[in-house]
Amino acid sequence: LLYAKKGDTRNGYRQYTDYFNMTDNSDFLRRVPIISAEEFLRLEGGDDGFVPLNGYDETKKQHLLDVAKGCEERKKSEVFCEDLYDHYLAHGQLQPLISEPVAEQNCFVFDKDVFLYGNEYISKLSEDVQARIQTYCKNRPPVYYNKTMHDAPVWHFETMDLKWRLLTHSYALLFFTDPVIGNYYLRFARDYFRYHDEVYCAAGKMILAMQYEKDVLFGDAHNPGADLDRELVGGYSSLHVRRGDLQFPEVRFDSATWYENTKELWKPNEILYIATDERNATFFDDFRRKHSGPL
Repeated sequence: LLYAKKGDTRNGYRQYTDYFNMTDNSDFLRRVPIISAEEFLRLEGGDDGFVPLNGYDETKKQHLLDVAKGCEERKKSEVFCEDLYDHYLAHGQLQPLISEPVAEQNCFVFDKDVFLYGNEYISKLSEDVQARIQTYCKNRPPVYYNKTMHDAPVWHFETMDLKWRLLTHSYALLFFTDPVIGNYYLRFARDYFRYHDEVYCAAGKMILAMQYEKDVLFGDAHNPGADLDRELVGGYSSLHVRRGDLQFPEVRFDSATWYENTKELWKPNEILYIATDERNATFFDDFRRKHSGPL
């Protein structure tokens, strides 16, 4: 899944559609049409387009088209993503949503009456609606979806900026005061934002391998705490130990500390599957000595 397939000439570039079934999902595309960044720029980069390129010389225009084909988040790269993002930002609506840092977080509220009648209607919302918004947003100030946002020709999500990146779940950021609408979009995300089948197949093979190993090593009689449920799920636990791409000092500690911080979660003799970017296998020796089951 992580390596180029036969005929792939993108020189290592990867994108969401390599993992998520979006561009070849007809049911999804019928509801949410999608085009590539290159297609969008060629379509809307004309003089009367949403993101016109007429203010640039030919070299700059070609540069942005090259970036739209595939870009890198490296300032020294010849196809630096932010060059195109700055162009979008100059012609569009910057998303008003902040999920971090904590002191600046907000929540995005969709209410029909506020949309139709403006922010002055917020104070006229029923006590029940205001209470539900308060319960959902807590200390985060609500931002209401309005006609100005709705009529913006382009929305740009500046998610590579630490302030604007949306490192959160959609259901923790978006609140619909009408639960019928809210439940519709929850079902929509559940039904259409899905991995490619080969991702599920690869995961299924790994799960089955660990369940098989559990039975071979212990047998159900010797490991009753790790029995499968009625959907044949279980038999092991898993944890994600990030090492190389997470540089915060407070989370960089040895495997013995990992075990002490998580030991209450594991069952006796339970197989633990560790997903990690740690390349030194001996790093987990202390964890392995303390845990009664295999890693």
